This record gives sequence, structure tokens and C-alpha cells, in this order.
Amino acid sequence: MELCMGSYKSLRIIVLLMLLSSAPFVSAFIECSTITQFFSACSISIIYGSPDPIPGSPCCDAMSGLNNIANTGDNRPYVCRCLMGLIDTYSPNATAIATLPGLCGVSLGFIIDPNTDCSLVF
Repeated sequence: MELCMGSYKSLRIIVLLMLLSSAPFVSAFIECSTITQFFSACSISIIYGSPDPIPGSPCCDAMSGLNNIANTGDNRPYVCRCLMGLIDTYSPNATAIATLPGLCGVSLGFIIDPNTDCSLVF
């Protein structure tokens, strides 16, 4: 079982690195499933509210990758819309979702809040 978990962690790190390395080439359209995948690395913090992620953790690495995508081309409004959908879907955990980038020292360039108007995000 430990071997499988180690392999699973290795696979997640490889996928994250692939996403991070391709971030400069992504533009204008982001699949919301991609955004959701970044947050899956933070699922324990989102579901249980703790532990808070720390820089260098897989969760914070994912938030950095999300930031790279949000800051590439015209992606920020798409990332915003996907995050608003994620907050709607997981409304009991909206605060946890909204605070993750900040806990990791990442600013996506907009406030993650159900009242954010993503059409005004540039």
C-alpha cells in the first residue's frame, strides 16, 4: 500500500510539473477541470479547514501553478469564472477555497468571493 501511495504522490508531482512547465503556452481558454485539479492538491485543507498549507507544500505548489496560468494571456477572467463555479459547488467550503492562494503567498489578481464579477477581472 505504501508503494502505491508513493507512486501516486510521484505521479501527482509529475503532472503538476507538466502543468507548470506548459503554463506560458496556455492562453485565452482554460478548462475548469484544470482549475479544479489544482485545488485537488488542497483537498484536506478545503474539507477539514486545516492544516493550513505552507509554501513549498503540494497545495501551495498547485496555487503557484494556478497563479502562473491566471497571469498568462487573457486567462484571469476564465480562472475567475471557474473559481466562482467551484465556490458555488462547494459553498460550505467557500472560505477555505478563497483563502488558499493567500495562505500560500499567491495573489491571483482578483478577490475570490461569491460576489466577484469576473467580467470586470483583467
